[in-house]
Amino acid sequence: MPTWGYILIGVGLALVLCLAFILVILKTKKKKPKIKIDGVFINELVSNYGGIENIVSTNVDNGRLKIEVKNLELAKLENLKNMSTGGIFVTGNVIKTLYRLDSKTIKDEIDNLR
Repeated sequence: MPTWGYILIGVGLALVLCLAFILVILKTKKKKPKIKIDGVFINELVSNYGGIENIVSTNVDNGRLKIEVKNLELAKLENLKNMSTGGIFVTGNVIKTLYRLDSKTIKDEIDNLR
């Protein structure tokens, strides 16, 4: 067999091993267990945003919970700041907060109330 044949076989084996290694890594990647958030926390949170009627939309942006409210004056910003781990950011009627719990799970719980 010519030299180029051995090179092709070597490159082919290297590709197969790389793909197998990537598949093993993807299969063994551990998923975070979902944390059950109690209703008391969600109800307090919604109340601090001015009630469920005051919440226009919910999003998650880079791990932060981003909630748009109808009337910013109804939101209890000081309480939200105390509940949050990273403070609050207000832009217009949008309040961004970071909590110790998973923001996506909190968003889903709030959406279930609406």
